Amino acid sequence: MKSQKLEKLLNTMRIIKEGYTVRVPLPEECGYLGYSVKCTYKYDKIIGKYYLSMWLSREDIDDDFRIDAQEIDAQYIRGTRRTINNNIKRIVANASLSNYFDNYIKRFEYTYDCFECGNDFLQKKDIGE
Repeated sequence: MKSQKLEKLLNTMRIIKEGYTVRVPLPEECGYLGYSVKCTYKYDKIIGKYYLSMWLSREDIDDDFRIDAQEIDAQYIRGTRRTINNNIKRIVANASLSNYFDNYIKRFEYTYDCFECGNDFLQKKDIGE
């Protein structure tokens, strides 16, 4: 069952290349409408694997939220120049299916809600209300 969902996600997900960074829009069917994950990767010749960093983005906000869990942020992954994008897409798809991004999205939205409240407060203070 999970493997069928994974294959379906892999077939529908797309990758947007930005140099050594790719952006993977998160699947709507997992409840992540408007979110994407920016994945930066760099080949480590000594270890023989790619180092992968992930950042959460929301389409309507020009800012990134670092996914700072060690098991993803500091992850070394296998791949070649030909396979690295598909390997990254597979990691994001599996994380989506396991609801891995849920807590990060909640923290992301909470941070921006706090910013909005603080911004409203400061604007009222400046106006003298």
